[in-house]
Amino acid sequence: MQVPQIRLQQTYAQIGLRITQPIQELQQEPARLSIKQTPATMKVTRTPSKLDINQDQARNEINMKMPDVFSRDNAEASRQKGLENIAEIVLEGNQLAAIETKTDALAAIAVNKSLPEPDDYNIAFIPSYGSVQIDYTPTQLHIEWEKGGADIHATPHEITHHYTPGKTEVYLRQMNQLQIDIVGGSINTQS
Repeated sequence: MQVPQIRLQQTYAQIGLRITQPIQELQQEPARLSIKQTPATMKVTRTPSKLDINQDQARNEINMKMPDVFSRDNAEASRQKGLENIAEIVLEGNQLAAIETKTDALAAIAVNKSLPEPDDYNIAFIPSYGSVQIDYTPTQLHIEWEKGGADIHATPHEITHHYTPGKTEVYLRQMNQLQIDIVGGSINTQS
């Protein structure tokens, strides 16, 4: 005996979606700028450096004197030499006048004149330390800045905004089905 079988064949329902994307549009013109710039200014005040060298003392010490100093020193040396000669003449006169001492004054004066004392000499072409005076004033700089600036005016433009919303439509793409088949054998439906 053959037993009948029930066969089920099922198809599921399927839905479909129709999607329309949303559209957003933004438009804006660039802002209008007005810029006015004032440049910075710089003012520089400069005092130049100054170098003073006074070598008068060094020149005097090595006998390279200025004319006025040379004249003054020669006058002083001549005066001094004149006073020394007067003193020597007075001394010789006093020696000759002193007859009572019974000395040979003429012989002593002759020996003194024939054998003078050695001259005092020294190296005169090297000036002493510190005889050259140096005075230096460095350069002075004074800088003044005056800041410039920028005056900016901006005029913005409005944004134009357009928006189209999207849509989603749902539809039935495939219906669901259930098919029932009886296969094999016969079924007695009468009782």
